[in-house]
Amino acid sequence: MVVDDHQMIVQALVLALGREPDMEVVGTANTAREAVTLAAECSPDVLLIDYQLPDGTGADVVRGLVRPGPRTVFLSADGSDSAMLAALEVGACGYLLKSEPLDSLVAAVRRAGEGEILLRAGELVSLLGREREREREAAERQRVAASLTAREREILDLMAQGLDNRAIAEALHLALATIRWYVQIVLEKLGTHSKLSAVARAAQLGLIER
Repeated sequence: MVVDDHQMIVQALVLALGREPDMEVVGTANTAREAVTLAAECSPDVLLIDYQLPDGTGADVVRGLVRPGPRTVFLSADGSDSAMLAALEVGACGYLLKSEPLDSLVAAVRRAGEGEILLRAGELVSLLGREREREREAAERQRVAASLTAREREILDLMAQGLDNRAIAEALHLALATIRWYVQIVLEKLGTHSKLSAVARAAQLGLIER
């Protein structure tokens, strides 16, 4: 079964797959809603589905199918890690980009029908590693943001503008010694040893405009 909101792509896939003696396209759909209904009617062995659909995602479709569902291969122009992870979370056996040649897609469908997992172990490890790093960075961003007081954020913003301690003191009408103390606190909270590295780290965490 083929699901894609671009009719030209659907037609090309139907023609390519229909030429194979061991394959039969049992249905096509253009939306997530149509796909869920049609899959229940025709019970395909393999579902070749676009990730981005007009009324949802291919992952939404797979979650809406009666289990056990068909072996699913995603075909998409979206090569983002988030899309690939969502596909894996619903049990996809492969995720292909639309830049792949038709012969590769046909071979992937055949392998999926035979029960193979199309993603190599190294690709999966790299994908999960990148996701863990993003989660770690997000947690660090949240931790640092929560630790900074409004005054410390204000001083960090002025540091990012290139102001030295004396200029910051004048801008905030505070004593120079007070600013030095605040700057040291900001450096400690960001885990850095200089104002330049603190600004760079804050920018990396999305705490200030780059």
